[in-house]
Amino acid sequence: MPLLLVILDGAADRKSGTSKSTPLQSASMPNLSRISSESAKGMMNPIGLGIAPESDAAVFSILGYDISAYTGRGPLEAFGAGLKVTDNSVAFRCNFATIDDRRNILDRRAGRIETDEAKALEREIKKINLGMPGVSFSFKSTVGHRAACVFYSSKALSGNVSNADIGYVRRGNISVAQEQRGRKLPKVAPLDSSAEAKYTAGIANSFIDLAISRLESSRVNASREKSGMKKANALLLRDAGKGLPLVKSFSSKTGMESAFIAEMPVEAGIAKVLGMRPIKLKQYADRKRRYAAMARLVLKNIRKYGFIYVHIKGPDEPGHDGNWELKKQILEEIDSGFFSKISAIKADICVTCDHATPCSLKSHSSDPVPVMARIRGQAADSMGFDEDIGSRGSMGVFNGIELIKKLLKRREDAGKIN
Repeated sequence: MPLLLVILDGAADRKSGTSKSTPLQSASMPNLSRISSESAKGMMNPIGLGIAPESDAAVFSILGYDISAYTGRGPLEAFGAGLKVTDNSVAFRCNFATIDDRRNILDRRAGRIETDEAKALEREIKKINLGMPGVSFSFKSTVGHRAACVFYSSKALSGNVSNADIGYVRRGNISVAQEQRGRKLPKVAPLDSSAEAKYTAGIANSFIDLAISRLESSRVNASREKSGMKKANALLLRDAGKGLPLVKSFSSKTGMESAFIAEMPVEAGIAKVLGMRPIKLKQYADRKRRYAAMARLVLKNIRKYGFIYVHIKGPDEPGHDGNWELKKQILEEIDSGFFSKISAIKADICVTCDHATPCSLKSHSSDPVPVMARIRGQAADSMGFDEDIGSRGSMGVFNGIELIKKLLKRREDAGKIN
C-alpha cells in the first residue's frame, strides 16, 4: 500500500495570553479528524530537543537524513528554483526587505511584496556588475518576498559565513530562529579564519551594497512608496552553503519509488536532491483552489508511487505575522480543500508539521510538533491531532530523523498481523 506524508508547514502553535487553545485545536477540521480517529499519535522534535529549525533542515531530517550531511538551505533553495549550483558555488536564501536610510530593518519581508513586483525587481538585480574579476552571480525571485542567489568564482569559496538577517543565526551547517535583537542590517562575516570565508563574505557584502543602491532607485519602489506601501529596498542574505549534499536517494534507502508536491522552492530542492520525482502543481493564487489541486494530484498519482511527500505552506505565514484567526482559517481551508478529498484514500497516511510557528512569537520555536499515522491494521490512539498529545501517544516522543523508520516498522508489523 502506498504511503502519503503530509507536512503542514508551521501549523503547530502555543496557547498564550487570553487564548485557551491553539489555531490547530480551534479549527473545524472534520476530515482531518476522521483520519486522526484512525491514527496512532506522537510528538516529534523535527531535528532535536531545543532546536527551533528552519523548514529546510527540518524536512531534511524528517525525511530520514542526518543533518551532518547537510550543506545549507541556500544551495537547496537555489537548486529548487532552477539555478545552477556547482561544487564551488556558494548559494544564499534571500528576502526582499525594507530598510530605512540608516539600514535599520523595518520589515524582513517588505510588506509581503507580491511575486509580480518581486519579479520586476529581479530584473534590476540582474543588472548589477560586481566589478570583481572571475566572480559572477545568478539571482532569481521565487514566491513573494523570497529569492535565491548563487555566487561563482574562479577562486575557492566557502559556505561558512554568517547571515545578513536578524531573524536567523547560523548554528553549524543550519540556521535557527532567534529573538530579533536590534534591527540593524548585519554584515556577512566569515565564521572561520580561512581566506575562502573572508573572500566569500566580501563578495556577499559588496553584492548587498550594490543591490540596495539598485533597488532604492527602482520604479517599482517609487510606485510602492507613492501608494503608501513598504519599499523592497534591500536584500537579506542567509543560509549560505557550498554545493549540494551528497546522499543516497530516498528510494534506495526505503525501497519505495517516491514523488513530491511542493509549493516552495526549498522543499522542491530537497526532494529533487533525494531523487524524488516532481509532480507539477499549478500555483493558484486562491488558496482553496490550490489545496484542491494538490489533492487531485495526490489521487491521480498515488498508485504510481510507493511514497508521496506533500508540503503545504499555508499555516506558516500567519504564524509569522501573528495572525491567530487567519492561521485557524487557513487550516480549515486545508481541511475542506485537501483533506476532504484524500481522507478515504487507499493509502497509509502520516500528517505532521516541520516546526511550530507560534503567533505569539511570530517566528519558529523549538516546541515539539504533533504526528499522526494511519497505518492499516495498526491500532489508533484516542486523543486528537494537536499540541497536547505529549507522551501519551503510542508513537512516543522522538526526533524527526526517526519518523520514516517508525512508519516503515509500523507498516511491517501491520503486514505481519494481517
